[in-house]
Amino acid sequence: MAFSCKGRICPSCWARRASDIAAHLVDKVLPVAPYRQWVLTFPWELRLLLAFDTAFLSEMTGAFLKILFAWQRLRGRRLGLRDGETGSVTFVQRFGGVANLNPHLHVLVPDGLFLPATGDTLTFEPLPPPDDQELRHLVVRIATRLGNLATRRIEEAGKKAEWQWPRPDKALLHTDGAEALRSPRDPRRKPGPTLGLTETDREEDHKPLCDSADGFSLHAARTVAPRDRDSLEALCRYGLRAPFSNDRLTLEPDGRVRLRLLRPWANGRTDVVMEPLALMRRLAVLVPAPYQNLVRYHGVFANRSKCRPRLPKPPPNLDAPLPAPAPLSPKPTTTTDKRRERVPWAALLRRVLDVDALACPRCSTPMIILAFLTDPPVVRKILLHLGLPAEPPVLAPARCCYDEPAYLSDFAPDPPFFDDEAPPPVTGWTARAPP
Repeated sequence: MAFSCKGRICPSCWARRASDIAAHLVDKVLPVAPYRQWVLTFPWELRLLLAFDTAFLSEMTGAFLKILFAWQRLRGRRLGLRDGETGSVTFVQRFGGVANLNPHLHVLVPDGLFLPATGDTLTFEPLPPPDDQELRHLVVRIATRLGNLATRRIEEAGKKAEWQWPRPDKALLHTDGAEALRSPRDPRRKPGPTLGLTETDREEDHKPLCDSADGFSLHAARTVAPRDRDSLEALCRYGLRAPFSNDRLTLEPDGRVRLRLLRPWANGRTDVVMEPLALMRRLAVLVPAPYQNLVRYHGVFANRSKCRPRLPKPPPNLDAPLPAPAPLSPKPTTTTDKRRERVPWAALLRRVLDVDALACPRCSTPMIILAFLTDPPVVRKILLHLGLPAEPPVLAPARCCYDEPAYLSDFAPDPPFFDDEAPPPVTGWTARAPP
């Protein structure tokens, strides 16, 4: 528990970072209000460009939030709420359910507006929940606006040399990204709306507050009550979750990797099987670019917003665990150091898993440090008595025994999935994988 590789693909480090950011949002940023999660997914034709062009992703995110904020303020003015402000916390996800490349947005927005009040504070006024008809008008407007931006950006990308002929150090990454867009087909899945789906089938398969237009899909059915801070923190952790979990991966006797799905598909399929190198190529493109922010603040929650200091303060966390013991040699701090301190491991374990690692398992009283054992013979004797290894593990060599460049020179990429038990794909219509 005390060590971390601090990587941006490791599930353990990612979960630790997600829990820490979620705790900060609930305790320091998000005031008491009802919240709604807006999930926006992009057409398949744009996902490769969105995954590698961070400026394009930021432009599409900003355009979507401008439309959403303007729509909320318009609904407020119709109810007599003038000068209302809103904000959002956006979680950028780059992955899908089968470790495929799928950049999409999870946006947490208050279900109302912040209005000026007496003094230097803002008060929150809730708005009525949207219906399917309002969501339909909203998604059409989003598809029109974002579609125009995407058309212009694709034309610009076609004129850039790095997209026509990528540099050698990026060509392989672009190739892996194109492969990671693919997913195994589900032959029993019904065709899309333009491929023979009747109006009756559309009504049966329709989900509340979920609609799509021109490949852009918008889902807004997930809400959180104002005083349900635990569910709000869990929703933040969901938006910040890792691309995959070690519990879903198993190694087959023949060396292939089996990835268990989060939920069964329509044909009853519960997992997919792929070659190890195919999995590694998929995970490589899921790593975000250096210095790319996966959590973005807009509106009243932005760092430079004049309204952020005037927001109502979040309620104190009464169930917060005791702080971790201070180190023996504390790091000297200065008054100019304003960086946020990370939540201790013990506090996160108690907050997320309801496990108090610093409490005695017998009497539940807080444990304290009595002594540090540094004498090697004493430490070895204790480890042997507990049945633990007393010798450090042997480190493996840092390099392979074979010539790596020569081995990869004649390497041919294999198909991402190999599953003899899977049913044959359906022909005649374009099958699309689940998100």
